[in-house]
Amino acid sequence: MPDQSRLALGASSAYKRAGVFDICRILRQPPPRKPSCCIRVPSEIVKRPDPATYDAETLFAGGALPTYNSPDINTVRVWPMAPIETLTATVRNLSLDANAQRTRVDLSWSAFGIGLARIPIASSFVDLARAGFGGSEATLQWPTPPAVVAAGRYGIFIDIQHPYDRDRTNNRGQQTVDGMQTSAGRKKTFVLPVRNPFSSAQTIKLTLSPAPTAAWASVAPAVFTLGAGAQQNVAVTIDVPAAVPVSPPGTLISAAIDLSADAGGAFIGGVSFLILLDA
Repeated sequence: MPDQSRLALGASSAYKRAGVFDICRILRQPPPRKPSCCIRVPSEIVKRPDPATYDAETLFAGGALPTYNSPDINTVRVWPMAPIETLTATVRNLSLDANAQRTRVDLSWSAFGIGLARIPIASSFVDLARAGFGGSEATLQWPTPPAVVAAGRYGIFIDIQHPYDRDRTNNRGQQTVDGMQTSAGRKKTFVLPVRNPFSSAQTIKLTLSPAPTAAWASVAPAVFTLGAGAQQNVAVTIDVPAAVPVSPPGTLISAAIDLSADAGGAFIGGVSFLILLDA
């Protein structure tokens, strides 16, 4: 009789040569993990809009001393300076790659001063084409609220919102202005409140700009400490030298002096004083 153990060993070797054991081992292994159904989109092909306006806060953060007479916002008429019936603000899309559909523009106002509480006026939506195409810039209009007209002097602010905005540092605009005509005298003092908008006491510093017109002005006090939410009045005196000549007929604004406020480098805000040299 044949040796049964030799037969079994021979059969085992034959199965191995046939690959049967390898198949069994493969079948016993867990199934391979399925790839994710999500597709990762490389960031370099994602196109995002960039709705923007003249942003004094960003300029200040970059080391510049901005104007608070935004070229993109119109809130008063000159001369004499008075409220206008319709407030306007211009926004533009700086992105060359993507439209800025349904861009939201929030409008608010405050009493004349720096760092004061803001009161909402309205929100509007605008569609902006890519930069370089027609429709990439738009001017929005709102009726001036009676409370703003009654205030006489005020600040107007816009805040731009878009869910896919690639740069949120150019979304805040403001125009907060007062002014003087030298035909009524070359020296004038403006008194305005400055408020600490932070949640703790801060040392506030006031800076006049730009040179050389800042040399015509002084502010007192220029440095002071305020508790959280506290405010105090400051006086800005402008004295235009007699040597400064009168502007040509038809001039709307001859010069401007800007007053910026910060707390340890943190931006608070500012106001601009417009000057017409007409005598």
